[in-house]
Amino acid sequence: MSPSLNNFVAPQDIERIHGHSLDLLERVGINYKTPKALQVLEKMGCPVDYERNWASLPRDVVEWALVQAPRVVRLQARDPARDVVLNGRASHHTTDSQGTEAIDLESGDRHDSNAEDLRRVCLFGDALDRVDIVNVTVSASDVPAHLRTIFHFAQAFTHTSKHVRTGVLNAEQVPFIVELVKATTGSVEFRPIFSVVDCTISPLMHDGPMTEACLELARLNVPIMVYPMPLAGGTSPVTLGGTILLHNIEFLSGLVLFQAVNPGTPIIYGSGASQLDMHTGRYGGSANGVGTQLVLCELARFYNLPINLFGLSTKSHSLDAQYGYEAMANVIMARLAGADEIYSMGLLGSSQVLSLEKMVLDNHLARLAEEMLQSVQVDEEHLQAELIERVGIGGSYLTQRETRDFTRRGYMPMWPPAGQNVLEIARAEALEILHNHRPPPLPAGALDKIEIILAEADVSLQDL
Repeated sequence: MSPSLNNFVAPQDIERIHGHSLDLLERVGINYKTPKALQVLEKMGCPVDYERNWASLPRDVVEWALVQAPRVVRLQARDPARDVVLNGRASHHTTDSQGTEAIDLESGDRHDSNAEDLRRVCLFGDALDRVDIVNVTVSASDVPAHLRTIFHFAQAFTHTSKHVRTGVLNAEQVPFIVELVKATTGSVEFRPIFSVVDCTISPLMHDGPMTEACLELARLNVPIMVYPMPLAGGTSPVTLGGTILLHNIEFLSGLVLFQAVNPGTPIIYGSGASQLDMHTGRYGGSANGVGTQLVLCELARFYNLPINLFGLSTKSHSLDAQYGYEAMANVIMARLAGADEIYSMGLLGSSQVLSLEKMVLDNHLARLAEEMLQSVQVDEEHLQAELIERVGIGGSYLTQRETRDFTRRGYMPMWPPAGQNVLEIARAEALEILHNHRPPPLPAGALDKIEIILAEADVSLQDL
């Protein structure tokens, strides 16, 4: 039988992965690299070893935690009208994240990403209609490292009113982020207008400071995407099945911890598993690696959790044929799989290089994929049997009133328009956004408050 998205992995195979995950979480355990995690888990009855920062997660604790995590997750935004609801009924696009370089839109020069690049990508994320979630897409390398995360949040909250996402590196940063939220929403109450990424360290470890930050954020009910990134053949078994199992174990280890500290914490199943290129030793992925994403999607569905899949990413460093086929194939696959989130608008070169023109093209490709997969209506009104009978053999439909009426109601124009070049379209649209788009304004006095928060963070975080 040929595989399809409906039978890509059998239910008994998902059960097998889950069973081995429970077994290995209990027998092998996890190194959380912070005693604060162990303190939380010890209260749940988990065996812990403080010398090794190790914990064993019994089967009943894991099963309990899975029941606590909600299926429906609301990602709140500075503008409540732009909230995103992850409920399995629609796919929502996010910008890419953690790029380190950028291509200047005006000159074409490539450089280390900086604060201006971050401002621009947040502005584009705000403007583009298929972007629902704005990741901190590039790092502001010209900002001191100790202040960079707080600066990233400040820029994002200022230049988009959509939901924001990035990682928080340590717990000391959390109070400043909370104050930024209050300043940019104009409220004395904290409302989580951002979510965070918790990246595990394969095999079977967590980042201690990041974990401590996520513990504090879980207490605030901030949504957390647990994002393992095992590399088949390097930090996980070379078989895709083995990498999937390791990935799932690490995901569950994060979910259990955050449910233990605050039952009901919104959790998103991240799918960062990839492959080591055995010819070059580089990070990459073969065509069969797409199957890994589909199995992880089925695991998320098995656990009744929202899933994030990659979609518009490419290994290419330019807007060429490779970019086109990789991005389009991946985004169609993610939509067919029913992903709640589709990741990676904006970056070239395996998520390293920002291209604002790619971001615009990604937005068009996201719309095209959505249109391509729309269901075709075949009810009586749309079959138009009576019209076919009336026009008869050899007649013309162009002059019929139904042609006029249905064209006005639902005609989908071709893209790109006839005679136009997609790269020229993307550049023109990118320049239009850069020079003319303005994000929704902040509340009165917010910019002054942001400057004060940044100044305080600069002093307080300098010695960490």
